[in-house]
Amino acid sequence: MADRFRYRLYDILKSYYLGSLKEDYFQDSSEKRLYRKIYFETFRHLGFIEKALGKLYSRPPEAEIRAALALGACQIMFMDDIPEYAAVNESVSLVPKQKRSFVNAVLRNLARQKETLMKDYSIRQDFPDWFVKRWEKRLGAELDAFLADLNTKPSFYSVDPASMTIEKTEGESEGHIMDLASFSVARLAGDADPLSILDCCAAPGGKTFVLSQTYPQSRVFAVEKNKKRYEQLKASMVQYANVDCICADILELDTEAEFDLVLLDAPCTALGTIKRHPEVRWLRTTTDIDDCSRRQKEMLEKAVKFTGKGSTIIYSVCSLEPEETTDVVECFLKEHPEFKIVKPVCAEQFLDEGYFVSLPYKSDADGFFAAVLKKK
Repeated sequence: MADRFRYRLYDILKSYYLGSLKEDYFQDSSEKRLYRKIYFETFRHLGFIEKALGKLYSRPPEAEIRAALALGACQIMFMDDIPEYAAVNESVSLVPKQKRSFVNAVLRNLARQKETLMKDYSIRQDFPDWFVKRWEKRLGAELDAFLADLNTKPSFYSVDPASMTIEKTEGESEGHIMDLASFSVARLAGDADPLSILDCCAAPGGKTFVLSQTYPQSRVFAVEKNKKRYEQLKASMVQYANVDCICADILELDTEAEFDLVLLDAPCTALGTIKRHPEVRWLRTTTDIDDCSRRQKEMLEKAVKFTGKGSTIIYSVCSLEPEETTDVVECFLKEHPEFKIVKPVCAEQFLDEGYFVSLPYKSDADGFFAAVLKKK
């Protein structure tokens, strides 16, 4: 019989098939690592799982059945530490009684045919077709290495606030845990020594913390429009005396103040965070990329209003899609010749033709892009 945590896991998959997604890190479970592993492996391999299951029935069943089948199939095909009979039985117990015989039959058939089905496995089937085609044009023969890396466990880094250095750590330990690229983005202005800093989309506050401690003599104004996220940001920043938190939409913020440094970590598709959030690949489309691009251009245009002569804007996104990265910056520079790109201050591995670019399979970090724009 499935326990309440497995039901919660099942509910996440069911909500996905119904068109949304709930978050649950199972922090209150003594077996949180197991449930998170099932969650991660299911979304990492959902493309192949769906194709394998599709060979075992004539038409896709309803969401509640698809969710149970996906969870069971993941454990049977990609998790050797869970016995097949347990994967089947637990998945069967999740669905209404009148549906159990169907789920049982499909999963037992899957287990019998596992070896044959797995012969057709390809890493490319673990990603949406549109994503694979886009990256194949960019990477060619390196595509499979790129995709394989996205299906591995992400690395974790810990920041020492005293020295503002970052080192790799094992697991999600206590302290200032950040992604290496995310940490680096907030420091791209180098020794700019700004007196005032505007962090435009600040929550959850990782980059705000880095800005605060990198420039301790500066005043950091951290803006977040979502009320709940703002409260979380405010709580996490309470110990940093040089940070002021503001609940506002940056597009509606009205001030005559000019800031020496503006960080616009713009809302994006978050496709660069697939290693940490494997579900993202299934929740985004090319339409989302275009929509984000339009929003990002609007926000960067707004950021100009907060700058004066000599000010610096760091534009960043946790995406590597051209529409959200170089296209946005190039469009901005055409409209604003008073700005120029300056070399970001970062490790050589991140430098790419004047931009900060973090390719996960090469940098051991999330996929990030950033440009440092200086007002003449």
